[in-house]
Amino acid sequence: MSTTLQMAELEMVAHMVGALLLGWSVGYERYFSGRAAGSQVYCLVCVTSCAITLLAGYPSLWYGGGVQDAPGGDPTHVVGAILTGIGFLGAGIIVKSGPNVRGLTTAASIWGSSAIGVLVGSGFYLAAIGLTALFVFSTAIVPHLEHFLPARAAIAASVRFRAGAKPPPEEIHRYFAARGMSIPADSLSITHDKGRFELQCLIFGDTVTRADVMTKMSLELAEMPDVEGFAVMHSSRA
Repeated sequence: MSTTLQMAELEMVAHMVGALLLGWSVGYERYFSGRAAGSQVYCLVCVTSCAITLLAGYPSLWYGGGVQDAPGGDPTHVVGAILTGIGFLGAGIIVKSGPNVRGLTTAASIWGSSAIGVLVGSGFYLAAIGLTALFVFSTAIVPHLEHFLPARAAIAASVRFRAGAKPPPEEIHRYFAARGMSIPADSLSITHDKGRFELQCLIFGDTVTRADVMTKMSLELAEMPDVEGFAVMHSSRA
């Protein structure tokens, strides 16, 4: 490996680290607000985009710098097709189940791993190793680090009231406010069918007390005479 190529790849890795940190900053804001698609997804997408953009900036070093004048040697001709095709593959992994969405991180990992293949194929081995390490950091380390940071957790709730019972909105909001939780106005929906009201909403609270609040809330709802049935579950976008 030439010194020029090695220095360029180290510079690429440094840029990718910066992209990961900035991508995580955006992802953490969503995570803190309880609306995250998973901070890992933001990290993977941002660092992959950075890697592909950097690749296009070093044409003299493609394929070890020995075939830059050869016809058809430009890897950017196929990068777009690769990323688009792999994107469709990843989209098939994303599954929505109720309020939860699964497979976003896996789909982003599959899409991003195509960039690793592009870097290796064009001769940027050190940059490919660096991108792989950043991927592992994003998926394995970032979630554990975020457990020590403040954030809001989302809980999906559905409450069905007995026939004739009317859920008072003020009482509902006071109930959750007393427990340090809140209901975003855009998540609240109330339906009425066969004389029964049903309330569906997202409840935001801090991650530290989420499990305790869910247990206590379930016990309290079970004892309410006007409540006929309910369902409470974690809402996630992993």
